Amino acid sequence: MKLKILLVSLLVILATSHVLAGDHEKDVVAMNIEKAKKYFALDTDPAEAAALRHEDFEFVFMGRAQISNKVYTKETFPIFQNEIFGPLVPNGFKKVEIIHAFGDEENLAVIAEGDADGINGRYNNNYALILKFKDGKIIKINEYASDLLVETALYKQKLVPTD
Repeated sequence: MKLKILLVSLLVILATSHVLAGDHEKDVVAMNIEKAKKYFALDTDPAEAAALRHEDFEFVFMGRAQISNKVYTKETFPIFQNEIFGPLVPNGFKKVEIIHAFGDEENLAVIAEGDADGINGRYNNNYALILKFKDGKIIKINEYASDLLVETALYKQKLVPTD
């Protein structure tokens, strides 16, 4: 009888720890989603956003546009923001809205919509952002967006029909 009680007790403890581990993962994912929302929010102070970046932070705008596939670190990302991308949307973004976010303890996928006035017209791109977290901070962001819109609205490239 004692063995039976011991086995039942052990099963209850294991089941409880498994449920609690699942709750912990959900809590970390929820915290990472909140960090992503804070990071991309238009009203977040730049210093607050910078504080969410891990010391080994990397950002890459993925694709085929002129600004694509270059790695920016925690130190060089402000150059991308202020000197490379910033002048292309001189009045900044009017809207950045996270539509959906999901992931696990280390990875987060974010679907977002943005709207700004680019130097060559409206820049209303849609984004898929893959964020990687380490030590509670964002260590990597891979950003995917429409290269065509980047090139036409921001770099004044013209579409040329081909026959």
